[in-house]
This record gives sequence, structure tokens and C-alpha cells, in this order.
Amino acid sequence: MRVRPVLNYLWTTAFTGAMSAVGVAGQLGGPNRARFQGHTRFWARNLLRGLGVRVHAFDTWRLEPEGTYVLMANHQSHVDIPTLFAALPLVPGFLAKAELRRVPLFGRAMEAGGHVFVDRGQHAQAVDAIRRAAHDLREGGSIVIFPEGTRSRRREVLPFKKGGFHLAKQAGVPIVPVGLRGTAAILPKHENGILPGDVEVHVGEPIEPEELAACSVDELSDLVRARICALADLPAAKDRSGA
Repeated sequence: MRVRPVLNYLWTTAFTGAMSAVGVAGQLGGPNRARFQGHTRFWARNLLRGLGVRVHAFDTWRLEPEGTYVLMANHQSHVDIPTLFAALPLVPGFLAKAELRRVPLFGRAMEAGGHVFVDRGQHAQAVDAIRRAAHDLREGGSIVIFPEGTRSRRREVLPFKKGGFHLAKQAGVPIVPVGLRGTAAILPKHENGILPGDVEVHVGEPIEPEELAACSVDELSDLVRARICALADLPAAKDRSGA
């Protein structure tokens, strides 16, 4: 048995549970977005530091800390989430799978943080979640979407689902493509042992609302996928067989 991956798994579980409790407790006196975001960034940076994961961020100057964006990134590992929290100059919400709401403490912390849960098996609920997320974006703040919809088992970018593009069009805010490199080597899909190493976050040029309005959802999907492939230095998968 490899000792380091097991210790990293135990550290992740214990520290995430503790910080989830802190995040929920910090909201008991009423919603405090700045406080929760501070807890979130503290969790992400110290979690990764404890795991021996070094994050290198590139071109984050393209994002205003108080800006409003739909950030879209490739998805290959559970490490992607704390990596983005640690690297970006803002603390975004996430469009998350409904199953995460049922994770003890962590699900409650995500609710307190304003993350949006989507049940992909319930079309009406998913559409309503997109509508609510668009409203929240118009009120300020940013959100991260993994448009592949799942983590890829292979070093490639899967075809995109369209919900995030409808969201960006409804909200009228820029889409920012983001490429993640190295996270699959840290924690591949279906693995529990987390390994130390280096990961990179590459922030692409925002696609402004005027360009969003001029493109169809399919055209936007193709454009953003091509940019994410370049930023992540990964090929585009021909189908979803690598999901």
C-alpha cells in the first residue's frame, strides 16, 4: 500500500469536513458572502498545500476580482475545484451535481455558499436551476461550469452539454474559457489516492456578451471547446466514450 496517497485521502476528508463545519457556522448569524468566500479560499489553498499540490496560475489578470463571469473549464479530477478556488482572483460559485447536496456537511456548506445544484435527470428542475443561476449572475458574482458534465477518464476534452451556454446568454455576462493541466495525474477519475505534484490554470480571453448574442448555442459550444482544448493542451474527444 502506498502511504502518501492514503494519508492525503485522510487529510482531504478531515480538513474538508472541518472547514465545511466552519463555513456553515459562519453563516448562522445571516448570509455573509465575503466571510464564506474567505473560508473557501483558506480551505482550498491549505488543502492543496497539505496534499503537496503546487498551483501555477497564468493570465488571471484577465479577470476582475469583483467581475461577473461564467467560467468554463475542462474537468478531469475532483482536485479541479479547489485548484480553481486557489488560483483565481475571485471566488466563484459552481453549477454542481444534485448528488453533492447529500454529502454530510459539505453539501450544507455548498448551499450556504450559494452554489447551484442541478439534477440532470430532471429536465424541468435543471431548466429552473439555470434560470435561477442566471438571475444570481445578474445580481453579481461569478459561476464555474464544467461543460463536459462529468470527469473524463482520458486526457481529452469531451463534447459539451449546452446548459451553461443558455445560462450565459440569459444572464448577458462574459464566458471565460479556462484550461486545467495536470489535475488528472494528481487524482484520476475513480481513484481515491491523491498524489503530490504540479497543476496549472490557464485563463483565456473573455467572450463578451455582444459576441454571445451574435452566436448560436452550438457555435458558442464549438468556439469555447476549441479554446479550452488549446488552454488545457488536450485534444477534443470525438464522442463521449471516455466519460
